[in-house]
Amino acid sequence: MAYFEKGESSPESLFENRKNEAAKPSYQAGVNENGCLILPPEIARKLGLVPGANINIVPDHGRIEILPNIHSLARVYIEPTSRCNLSCQTCIRNTWKEPAGDMDLKIFEKAANELPRFPHLDSVMFGGFGEPTVHKDILYMIQSIKSLGFRAEMVTNGTLLDEGMLAGLMKSKLDSLWVSFDGTMETSFEDIREGAGFQKVVDSLKLLQKMNSRSPHKIEVGIAFVLMKKNINDLKNLDELARSVGAKKVSVSNVLPYSEEMEKEMLCLMTLTLDTFTFSPGKTEISLPRMDINNITKDTLFSLLKGYENLTLMGNRISADTRQCRFINDRCTFVRWDGKVSPCLGLLHSYKTFLNGFERTIESYTVGDMGLSQLWDIWNSKEYTKFREKVRAFDFSSCHLCGGCPSLEKNEEDCFGNTFPTCGGCLWAQGIIQCP
Repeated sequence: MAYFEKGESSPESLFENRKNEAAKPSYQAGVNENGCLILPPEIARKLGLVPGANINIVPDHGRIEILPNIHSLARVYIEPTSRCNLSCQTCIRNTWKEPAGDMDLKIFEKAANELPRFPHLDSVMFGGFGEPTVHKDILYMIQSIKSLGFRAEMVTNGTLLDEGMLAGLMKSKLDSLWVSFDGTMETSFEDIREGAGFQKVVDSLKLLQKMNSRSPHKIEVGIAFVLMKKNINDLKNLDELARSVGAKKVSVSNVLPYSEEMEKEMLCLMTLTLDTFTFSPGKTEISLPRMDINNITKDTLFSLLKGYENLTLMGNRISADTRQCRFINDRCTFVRWDGKVSPCLGLLHSYKTFLNGFERTIESYTVGDMGLSQLWDIWNSKEYTKFREKVRAFDFSSCHLCGGCPSLEKNEEDCFGNTFPTCGGCLWAQGIIQCP
């Protein structure tokens, strides 16, 4: 009843949640006379199935996980610009030496016109390392993607979401808006995001809530939160902030350390070496039931979470998959502002980062240029196909565990003999960094 008195929950809301859980879509798959599984068309499309495709099937705890065909493009990230109106402490752009620029509409239209060729493509995300709303044609870009029948998403710092921009996003039928908050209070937010106004961003999202309530079209709102030592206490207030601005989901990431100072702000330095929240084959598995989280259980649960990898909750792993690329597994590609095509966010630009106290230079990797080639040809090229297979296998040296060697200084070669680009030190692949 304490939760009910605080207004955090109620019997009615709990019942409604149960109804929503029961309403989750489920599908029936048949088996023909030859023993072949017949999947519903919706599922086949989500798996990227085409004649001759190979997919991975993983048995786990009495369940069977079917992984999609990584050679079927499902999501395109478009970076409208690499410029930004802020100078945040957490931004990797602080290490850049490359020129900033905006995507030419000819490049955008060429990419957009090709998207219907990809039968399994579902969504386009406007984002990268710049602020999309800085581009003067961002509303036209969103509207163009929607006119093609795709889901349109955008990530923003929220500072330019005035009434006119919000009305434009609503009219353009944007589906999902991710807003960066690196603090849940004015002091912490503005300390990290120099030049941004906390209350201004909050007020803009509250205005969007009102617009959503009056419109048949709804823009889903999410919060992207970069976690550091200086804002760890704000983490417990994220749910309250999310509810106040109408956000339905929150994505929390560790900071990408582009300096020694930023590396000291990380909350995952032991995690990288101890493999916290990973699953260790061969180690005894402890399956926990649901239980109260209170003063009686907190010390024991803390001890288990801190030092034991193979925890499950009723057979469901309390762990993250590491040594794999989410961008490859989710079948993504990135079109940079200048038309260069890259396989992931971590290789979209060149920058410096720090790992175990060592400075590391990350060189960008591109698999094609929209100014010279078609996106269809780039995606299906031998180089790009081979790269996806290589990253799925993830047979790279574990640079995140290394005490330091010349190979750690760059992403050109590792001690397993892999050549550029090597992904063993990628913090996205280790479950440290995540982006919407």
